[in-house]
Amino acid sequence: MQGGRFVLGSPFPHVSRAKGNVSRKIFLRFAQASDIERLQRDGVLSGTPSARESWTARIGTWMTEQKAGRRVILVAEDQSGLLGMVQLVFKLPPGYDDPEAANGMDVAMMESLRLRPNAPAEVGSELVSEVQRLAVKRNVKTLTFLISMHNTRAINQAKSWGFEEFRIMPEADKMLAFFRKSVE
Repeated sequence: MQGGRFVLGSPFPHVSRAKGNVSRKIFLRFAQASDIERLQRDGVLSGTPSARESWTARIGTWMTEQKAGRRVILVAEDQSGLLGMVQLVFKLPPGYDDPEAANGMDVAMMESLRLRPNAPAEVGSELVSEVQRLAVKRNVKTLTFLISMHNTRAINQAKSWGFEEFRIMPEADKMLAFFRKSVE
């Protein structure tokens, strides 16, 4: 902690567990190649991402984009394994250009906020806070977030973090809502 704020790579305040009230340290860090399989094995990513690709292929693409500086992937980890992840996308991949969502300059998108089922609730909020700090460091002025309109819980959570809805986008099988907030 520095001045009451969490610092990337340092543990955030301990989380008490019901089992014997044991506290544990949880670290946030940038994802690395060894996390590709761990994200699946530890239950952060589950199900099938799409009919066209596996999680391993998709995470590999994300890692390539992270190396190129188009996004950063943060993971939360404790002694039991990976607890969650989130991404900060500065510029969308070719073919997905949407300057209102991420333009490579002053608008970036928070994406893939995921927690494993037994992760402490604070992990999601800490990941979002760290994304916002990284966005400010990169001179991002507006942070966006895309959520399925069927996910009422996620929409309410995004609103509690200060995001406001600004656009609806129909997909073949669902409606998506874009949210944004100023991070200056």
